Amino acid sequence: MTTTPIGFKKIPQLKELQEGFPGLKALFFDMDGTLFNTEEHHAQALFMMADKYKIIPPYSPEMVHELLVGKADHLVFDIIKGWEGMPKHWTTKDFVDEKTQNLIEILKAVDPHSFFPKELLEILKEAKSEKLYLALVTSSEKVITEILLQMTGIYDYFNLILTRDDCPTHKPDPWPYLKAMDVSGFHKGSVLIFEDSHVGLSAAQASGAHVIKVEWF
Repeated sequence: MTTTPIGFKKIPQLKELQEGFPGLKALFFDMDGTLFNTEEHHAQALFMMADKYKIIPPYSPEMVHELLVGKADHLVFDIIKGWEGMPKHWTTKDFVDEKTQNLIEILKAVDPHSFFPKELLEILKEAKSEKLYLALVTSSEKVITEILLQMTGIYDYFNLILTRDDCPTHKPDPWPYLKAMDVSGFHKGSVLIFEDSHVGLSAAQASGAHVIKVEWF
């Protein structure tokens, strides 16, 4: 079963969500491009790598960003490993380690308020106070996820955190969201998922839960 996502161009208040989705018990958030406006930082980390190793993408920077947005790093590597200049001996782990190092360097140099709107913090605070179940379901690596959550001070808001490292298969497969439902004990009609990318939306829709297409970034 798939559900049709509802597009939101403005960050809603929790009350609005509760009125729109009666019986709401759990909020599941994607991370990059949904909870945090960090997609540009991921792209920057990739271009830092390209500069360092003289990798030449076959597309414009804008097209590269569009091609890779929302994809887990192992899928990104599958796409770019044939690009001119990519080290031929690299494994997926080599690529992920290099990109992660660049991303950490970038994130430590920016103000977390620049990518985490206060309106989203308010949703988390209100949801926690009303005892809604909060889960973070991301295709990012655990190390990056923990750094971002600690930087923004919201690590402890989540009842469950599932990263790329915790899942045997990844978005667009719905497994991560189905696993979150299983762990939480809440299913379909009581769960609302926030997603932004095509890959993430495909996974969220296939889970059968309510889905919001994030357009506020």
